[in-house]
Amino acid sequence: MNKPFVSFALLGLLVGSPVYCQDPAPAANDTPAAEDTAKAKPKLSPEELKAERIKKKSESLKIKWYTDEEKAFKDAQKYNLPVWVLYSNPATCSVCQLLDKHIINSRKLKSAKGICIGYRSVSPLPKYKCDKGMPMGALVEPSGKFICHLSYNPNMTPDMYIEKITNARIQLQEGKDAPLVHDGKKIPPPPTK
Repeated sequence: MNKPFVSFALLGLLVGSPVYCQDPAPAANDTPAAEDTAKAKPKLSPEELKAERIKKKSESLKIKWYTDEEKAFKDAQKYNLPVWVLYSNPATCSVCQLLDKHIINSRKLKSAKGICIGYRSVSPLPKYKCDKGMPMGALVEPSGKFICHLSYNPNMTPDMYIEKITNARIQLQEGKDAPLVHDGKKIPPPPTK
């Protein structure tokens, strides 16, 4: 009765021995070293590495709201993101409260990443075309150049705001001819005449 047990044990030792477990030698025409170097990424300069880190960070940033204009635009320049400038005061304006409740504090907008920097002021902002009444907003390039109005509209959903901001970011970062987003899909821009 002990013989079958012994033979299985010996078979297990043989199969587990280094002779049976070695990988076959590579053929003469296989050049794993050449494949590894082809797959290796080219080395980046310190400036390129820094730019890559900043790009990755900007893509992971959630919208941060500033009340200091200088800090908001400094971060916008650092991460190459548009600024959502907003002239509003929820403490005194009922429509501003609706904007905060339905848009700014919505889960979708709060979880959106890499789309913009927010700057809120309780004073009119005529240089950004936000001075006619509250709440009034605009998307602005990091340089301060006006892109478009982005005020409260009760017919717009958080998704619509995200799409509008995303398209402004795409055009800022990739140029005016970059494909835009509509209903979650990239579409080519209309032909220019």
